Amino acid sequence: MNEPDTVAVQPVAREPLFRAPKVVLILIAVLVCVHVAILLAGEDWRIWSLYALSFIPARISGGAPFPAILGSQIWSFVTYGLLHANVMHLFFNSLWLLVFGSVVARRLGALKFLVLACISTITGAVATLLTHWGEVAIVIGASGAVSGLMAAAIPLMYGVGLRLGDTYRMDIATVRPLRPLEILTNRRAFVFTLVWMAVTLFSGASGWTGASFMEEGRIAWEAHLGGFAAGLIAFYWLDRRN
Repeated sequence: MNEPDTVAVQPVAREPLFRAPKVVLILIAVLVCVHVAILLAGEDWRIWSLYALSFIPARISGGAPFPAILGSQIWSFVTYGLLHANVMHLFFNSLWLLVFGSVVARRLGALKFLVLACISTITGAVATLLTHWGEVAIVIGASGAVSGLMAAAIPLMYGVGLRLGDTYRMDIATVRPLRPLEILTNRRAFVFTLVWMAVTLFSGASGWTGASFMEEGRIAWEAHLGGFAAGLIAFYWLDRRN
């Protein structure tokens, strides 16, 4: 009697619990650590961080005299995105960063992901500066970057050839993103964009969540829209394939 052939069974590789790219998790960790550190440091350090890191149009545009730390007029175009008003503010920005930032990071890689987030943050500050010229408005929050990453994710989420499921990680790198005009003609992408704009304008009127004006407790929707536009443009620039 012939003995049955021995078959080697290879163990099935398990998917990691957190599939988000490391750069996204690291960025969220940085935001959390900054917020916790400021809370633990006390009121004096909290006030100092606002002067040093928040974006304040008045000290950029030469409006009402406002004290400034040397150099803060430059770096605050980016560093305001590191600060958050409270835990809920931080939670929502981190959640959207995890959801939409992961899509973009898988496509562009860590370096280009950070470049896009930085461009969106800066443009969000510029949009706020232009619409609040000379005003003493203390602006904080990562929503300029989050809005830019959300905009960059739209051409990918509704792109040609994307399949959700086990092959998602591979497909996001090979999908053909929607072209700019296709965002307007693709019904799902267009509706998603309209809903986002409606929520953004609603949040600006109600103070729901996002980049915020500290002294007024309302949302800097201008930073959302500026970051969104910049993120979409930056995506097509960074995603160019030879």
